[in-house]
Amino acid sequence: MSLFRVYVDGALFYHPQMSKLAITAARIEEDAENIDCMTLSAPHNHPYLSAVRPLASTIVCKKGDAVVFEGRALDNGTDFYNTHTWTCESCLAYLKDSVQPPYEYQGTLRGLLEMFIDEHNRTVEERKRFTLGTITVTDGNDYVSYSSIDFTVTLDAIRDKLIKTHGGFLRVRYVGNTKYLDYIADFDSLSPQTVEYGKNLLDVKISRDHTERVSVLLPLGAKIKDVDAEGNEYETDERVQITSLNGGKNYIVDEDAAAEIGMIWKTEIWEDVTVPGNLLTKARSRLHDLVQGVTSMELTIVDESDTGADIGDIHAGMYVECKSPPHGIDGRYRCVGRTRDYLNPAGNTITIGANGITLTGLSTKQNDTISALEEDIVGQSSKIDVISGQVDRINESKMYRTELVTEGVSIFREKTQHSTVRCKVYSWDNEITASLPASAFNWHRNSGNAAADADWDAAHTGMKTITVSTEDVTDNASFFCEVTI
Repeated sequence: MSLFRVYVDGALFYHPQMSKLAITAARIEEDAENIDCMTLSAPHNHPYLSAVRPLASTIVCKKGDAVVFEGRALDNGTDFYNTHTWTCESCLAYLKDSVQPPYEYQGTLRGLLEMFIDEHNRTVEERKRFTLGTITVTDGNDYVSYSSIDFTVTLDAIRDKLIKTHGGFLRVRYVGNTKYLDYIADFDSLSPQTVEYGKNLLDVKISRDHTERVSVLLPLGAKIKDVDAEGNEYETDERVQITSLNGGKNYIVDEDAAAEIGMIWKTEIWEDVTVPGNLLTKARSRLHDLVQGVTSMELTIVDESDTGADIGDIHAGMYVECKSPPHGIDGRYRCVGRTRDYLNPAGNTITIGANGITLTGLSTKQNDTISALEEDIVGQSSKIDVISGQVDRINESKMYRTELVTEGVSIFREKTQHSTVRCKVYSWDNEITASLPASAFNWHRNSGNAAADADWDAAHTGMKTITVSTEDVTDNASFFCEVTI
């Protein structure tokens, strides 16, 4: 099994086989359409707490040799037990640190993104720079014309001038020490894992937002240009429409949806579309999605890569084969979100969803999108067969966590006050405290007085529950329990 490690500014911060570098939380939330985030927590006695400097430090998480997160801490805080927690954002957020000056651009989509990235790289530090990678988003004319009179945040400029008008996704990809930024029309990887009822699927939540459903779409293209009496080209207030190709109508209707939910209208603008035929094609494709509403599935799974099997992880953006006959799920869907808890894999979830998902039967549209990927998965079936029985192994593996429960006050203001603190031990999500002997529990106090703390520790061994009084706290103190299993 590939080991998960955390580095801060290149120095090792967490390793699962080094007790001095223990952490209490490492949960990464991936989002195919937005910036990934991470929650990182460490106990008060971690030797490198001060190394994590919000906004300044680079935090890198690796599983084996693969980078699964790179970014920075936004904030930090502590709780009653002086556990330190940082909320982190991925390196895609570096594009929020630079601005694009006013510009006028005419040329290809790739050229526009190159202009944005070159300006970004010119104005930020080395660690925040990107190398422009693969671009698979296309324009019908391979020519766009944009301008801005404002100073615009780079990420906003990319989203406004590229993603909102041409679709697609931003993806950060690593090759050696090079960090590539790709702009792709669709994700092109198929997970070697399948999610199946009775195998590695633990829970299913399905939601569909009917308020987003539409039956009539009025599409509008780019503003029409004209030439004045002096031969100068200018932009009018009128936009390209589909009237000339659509029987005199400037809208399209899904008759089945209109019969079901009535005439519900929506207007969308494609700023880059100058040809009515292209506009009609885009409108038909978009209406097909809109009539379905927004559907998503949140699946709680056992990631089989955590069992030690030689199989790749599931990441946001991948397509995943999902089968659960009791829930009407049978198809290949894009993973739009992924929550992975590297210390407690039982809480791992993936979110499957996109406009146009069909929960009964195959997702034809998405299957067509990645039909070319079939060859990439050839040879993986034998690996999948091998791990089909691995769920039992991961349930039996020794994945432990502790939880301290306080009954009473957290801040002592009077001499007569006291609180009861219990240490609860879990194996995965099952509490096993009662099955452990009291001798396994050793409590520790950290008040800044080493000699007094040692005496207090010696008096509080072999207890599952302790009572903390005002005298124990003195000026300030934190408490934790060490459990030996």
